[in-house]
Amino acid sequence: MTQSETDSDGSIPVDESLTPPSASDTSGYGLMLTLVGAILLALAYYGVIGMQSGRALGSALPEPFYLLAFAILFVIEILNQRTLSPVAFGRAIALSVVYGGLFVFAAEGGAYIWEFPSLVLINYRGITVFAISLVAAVLLYAGYLTVVETDTSVR
Repeated sequence: MTQSETDSDGSIPVDESLTPPSASDTSGYGLMLTLVGAILLALAYYGVIGMQSGRALGSALPEPFYLLAFAILFVIEILNQRTLSPVAFGRAIALSVVYGGLFVFAAEGGAYIWEFPSLVLINYRGITVFAISLVAAVLLYAGYLTVVETDTSVR
């Protein structure tokens, strides 16, 4: 650390631009997306396992249904934003890509679990996978809220 990176009294300056989110920063929509994201992430894990074992993409649902899921997610997010600003458009694209991708793998994972339920039942492995997915989803949401808090124009 150089002298230019410290305050005049020699202390290290604290970056106050990133503030941790509070409970008031959350929304019902955000919490719902977090829970749905955790469920999709847990199922997507098994979708990836299924594809590694030779399962082909599109085995659970025909591919046009996956495209429909992307479209529905995009429309829901655009309608939720109530504006067509570049930020709202970017958020809608990002949400539809992330959640649409999770949906594709989750559908494949659900079908794979349907065929091989022992994957989630032995040693309560499914509960462990869901717990890890829930923690990951909440950390991502808290991170998102922290970033949004620093740039209020994104809200």
